[in-house]
Amino acid sequence: MLHEPPRTQGDLNFSLAGIPVRIHPLFWVVGLLLGLRGTEGNPKMVLVWMLSVLFSILAHEMGHALAAKYYGFQPWITLHGFGGLASYNGEHLESRKRIAISFAGPAAGFLVAAIIVVVLVVTGHLASLSLSFHPVTHEPYMPIQVTPSGSYHWAPLDAFIIYMLYINIFWGLINLFPVQPLDGGQITREFLIERDPYGGMRKSLIVSIAASVGLVLFALVNQDTFLAIMFGYLGYSSYATLQSMGGHGNPW
Repeated sequence: MLHEPPRTQGDLNFSLAGIPVRIHPLFWVVGLLLGLRGTEGNPKMVLVWMLSVLFSILAHEMGHALAAKYYGFQPWITLHGFGGLASYNGEHLESRKRIAISFAGPAAGFLVAAIIVVVLVVTGHLASLSLSFHPVTHEPYMPIQVTPSGSYHWAPLDAFIIYMLYINIFWGLINLFPVQPLDGGQITREFLIERDPYGGMRKSLIVSIAASVGLVLFALVNQDTFLAIMFGYLGYSSYATLQSMGGHGNPW
């Protein structure tokens, strides 16, 4: 998840705000599979979902990239099968700046969600908004009541708003859990290493494993298989990294 996939002939390349962006074919494949899972295969809604995922993840990675650019680095963005990655050549960047760059991604998503909510409120189209769990599937979802203007009401637009809020708020919150290599895990790692250069990395991995186990149990109770598999894999990765460090206390 922290490494760029190899370039392919199917890559889509463009530039946004002077930042190179590459979209790997697997980004579309995984997004489509998730869309089919959540839209019951409705082609129109799948397309709306794909656009929501593209805009949301791109906004998230732009947050990282713009923060890196602010600190004087030339970033680039790669969207791939596991989401996205904003890269920059800043290996020796101090911890507080790394933390700021890591937090800038979720913050950008929260800003997008806030703008959408403000627009809905100002235009009188937002009746209610809450984040809860679906009574049938037990999966997290973003129920939102949109008040149509006169006789105007377009289901794809309502779905786009719901998906954008869901992705930018819920996925943003999930991304802040102290699980590596999510943003929250990277923030925790930098925070602990700054305070304990010798054992901080080991401590951050232990936190990552514990948080992963808790989230897997939470996902299983709520019958969310995808979330359980994802955090099970991330927890195992943290465990494997911890084991590879052996008993030498190497902070890296």
